[in-house]
Amino acid sequence: MIFKKKKRQLSLIYNDYAMHMLAVSSNDLAQSTIEGIPLDEGIVVDGVIEDELSFFEILKEQVKKYGLKGQNVRFFVPDSTVMMKVIDHPQELKEVESIKEYVEMELGRSIHLPFEDALIDIYDVQAGDGKATLFATSADEIQKLTGLLDDAGLTPVVADIKSISNLRLLEMVMPNIHNSVTLITDWSINKLSLTIYSQGEVEFLRYQTINTERSKWYPKHTEDAFDYAYSDDVMNYKTALMEPLSEIDRILNFYHYSLNKGEKSVGNIVVIGDSPELPYIIDMLESQLNLPIHTLKDSVITSKFPNFKASQSSLIGLALKEVE
Repeated sequence: MIFKKKKRQLSLIYNDYAMHMLAVSSNDLAQSTIEGIPLDEGIVVDGVIEDELSFFEILKEQVKKYGLKGQNVRFFVPDSTVMMKVIDHPQELKEVESIKEYVEMELGRSIHLPFEDALIDIYDVQAGDGKATLFATSADEIQKLTGLLDDAGLTPVVADIKSISNLRLLEMVMPNIHNSVTLITDWSINKLSLTIYSQGEVEFLRYQTINTERSKWYPKHTEDAFDYAYSDDVMNYKTALMEPLSEIDRILNFYHYSLNKGEKSVGNIVVIGDSPELPYIIDMLESQLNLPIHTLKDSVITSKFPNFKASQSSLIGLALKEVE
């Protein structure tokens, strides 16, 4: 197994239902493998680690089982803790690092965030225009996870933002999205992440929960993997999907009329994610919206990344992150 080779780069993602690790040897995704572990209810809630001891025990078991001690690991900041805003900065600041230093100095003065102790990252929209995109999250959750990784014998090196990771991958496998205003809808069982990209830059970010009972979902194992299945009448879950589906229409109108005064609108929608009801979601979007709906299919992924599936796109995007 690839896990038994040295000099691997690990990518770790988790949600309320499962933890997945991707191990890459020699920076070659063709030489990689994925390990998935179902999570019991309550270990992770709304993407945030609640039961630290149980999470740590699972990490420790995987590190021991596959000989991962000392390996570098990348992970996502929980979607529910990420905020984005466009900020003004002195035009003479042209380097991202200098803009970041300016923002850190202005936190609590001219720039206000909903976190007492924030971690920030800067994406300069256009050098020299005096504006940049600020992403921020609470340091508490990141420090919690990095502490658990350290204690388990791993070395955290990258905390990435999932919306940026998705863009990194989609520009590679769907290059035409760079030339239009595109809404990326990333569906999991109990959450939806919405991101509007324009010319490769993030212009809008929204996280929304899907109202479903965690206890009604159970792991359904196959020979070498597992999926989650719903134990109740599936129509109950499809009814819960109506609110986030309606939210998409509201966001399209908000972006067109409120943010851009009727001068700019979304031209394409991309559907990605690991939701077991993705075919139903696509059907509903196609019936409700007069926009092209593009799906990240297995064939699209395998054309660039053999042996991977579309549902594993987040892991691929995270693994493509360059360490600065």
